[in-house]
Amino acid sequence: MDVILDFAADLTGRLAIDQKKRHLGLDVKSVAQLDQQLNDFTLPIASPSSSTRRQFDQEGTKLWNTCIQLMTVYRDRKEEVALVCKVKAFAYAMLDYAAPYRGRGSNRTLETAFSIASTCIENGCLDLSQRIIETAAVRLDRLEKYESDIEGSKLQQYTIEYYMLRVYLAWLQGRLDIAEHLFSKIPVSDNGRGQDCVMDICYKIGSCALSHKQYDDSVKWLERALRAFRAGLRLDTKESNGFLAKAMDALKTHYGGMFPVQVIQLELLSKEEVDENVFSQGH
Repeated sequence: MDVILDFAADLTGRLAIDQKKRHLGLDVKSVAQLDQQLNDFTLPIASPSSSTRRQFDQEGTKLWNTCIQLMTVYRDRKEEVALVCKVKAFAYAMLDYAAPYRGRGSNRTLETAFSIASTCIENGCLDLSQRIIETAAVRLDRLEKYESDIEGSKLQQYTIEYYMLRVYLAWLQGRLDIAEHLFSKIPVSDNGRGQDCVMDICYKIGSCALSHKQYDDSVKWLERALRAFRAGLRLDTKESNGFLAKAMDALKTHYGGMFPVQVIQLELLSKEEVDENVFSQGH
């Protein structure tokens, strides 16, 4: 345990933010040790003491926050970002070990797993993402079986995020049949965040297929993204509308000139006009 904690503290110290540096401050030995830790990945199964949990949580959180800053500093340097992904995955492993399998701490750790798995996928660290998703599966399974206090909508959200990350990963790995099978497991949802996740990943897959001239696949996944968006339009809660607005802003920023995005914009404008008409008629 002390070896892991000392290594984490050393990493945090070495990765001091300096925007003038062209490379991270890690030597060959540190990178090799990091790779070894990631190869083992899962920490000891034995339940840690309260003091050990606290130490792992503190050091893991420090390292995680440092990585968030580094992602901003090195966002345009592919090799450095890939290395930060590794460090962040190690920080996650520490946080996962520190968190109990019950209560809010477990929920927070599951959300952290989805966050780092998504980051790893986006930066090409597919094998690392696969291992993170596997740890999330264990936590989600225990949550479903033993945590009676969790809200149904929250559990549904986690289930959707879990399967959609697996769908995205399988697609990028070229396992298209597996991606289809996993997508079939997505529960029918009236959850705003869940629909946002489905729309986002389906759109990314559709765009990826389009860039590779896989037109049939592109149409299929973009249609799924549009259906998720339409489902979101029927969710008139403040929360769901907030998710839709953020998603729409992101789509316009990155893909504003593409026809599917323009179709989605028309869908949203159409809904706004309908709502205004209903409001006028009511008065």
